[in-house]
Amino acid sequence: MSCSVELNRVGKRLRTLRIMALQQSYEKRLLEYMNHDRISHFYPIYDILHMREKTRAWLALSGSDLFGYLIQFDGRISCLRGDADAAPRLLEQNDLTTPLFNIEPTHLSAVKRIFEPVAPADKMTIGKISTFTPMLVTRERFKPVVGDKVREVGKDYVQLVSDLLGTDGQTALELLSGYAFGVFKWDRLVSFAASPNMIDDLAIVRGVFTAAKERNRGYSKCVCSALVDRLLRDGKDVFLYVSKDNTAAMNVYNSLGFKATGHVVLSFWAQRKTD
Repeated sequence: MSCSVELNRVGKRLRTLRIMALQQSYEKRLLEYMNHDRISHFYPIYDILHMREKTRAWLALSGSDLFGYLIQFDGRISCLRGDADAAPRLLEQNDLTTPLFNIEPTHLSAVKRIFEPVAPADKMTIGKISTFTPMLVTRERFKPVVGDKVREVGKDYVQLVSDLLGTDGQTALELLSGYAFGVFKWDRLVSFAASPNMIDDLAIVRGVFTAAKERNRGYSKCVCSALVDRLLRDGKDVFLYVSKDNTAAMNVYNSLGFKATGHVVLSFWAQRKTD
């Protein structure tokens, strides 16, 4: 296709592009769009299916074709996906002052016209924007590691999880809503990994953390291995997000058989610019 023909096609699409708030009659259409790539759309799918009361969404449509969407979750997280040409129109719907953005790299310029990145989503990040690499492991690639100190962690351990991760009790309880494993020393939790969110045969690993004084002893590898083994035995493929600046974590996941999926996600806290 020639460049001029492609430009004309893009121009026509932009002229006919309309933005609409998600209605129940369009939820099936949106989920079909998302399910073409569940790695990229994992959290938006989960939010629409399981956290609808906390989720607002807008669609970018041209005719009957869907070109992208913006989802706000819990009044703080803004997730943008789809065609870069639709991003500026979708961002007009964003009424948050200090959102946590989760976007594709092609959306960054549109976001920066309205918002200023102020802090990364991941504390290991060098700079103000976290670049995450999703990694996936299947049963065929999994390389388990046995850890005799690892045991399953349930909802009775909310306070210990909260203390280790430095988070609030509600977040700790959420992490414990699925499978979770930890390493204990005496009565103290020193390493942890959880999978609270699943979509059909796909599960995500979250909350991987080892206390600073207990690192370099293989604990993270052991808790992740126990968690992944349980999920794979349940018939799930397992993935996670890892910051490109967190080489230690990448080494752990590579050693267990995780492989990069080829996706790239940017995430950062932002401040709305003033006129």
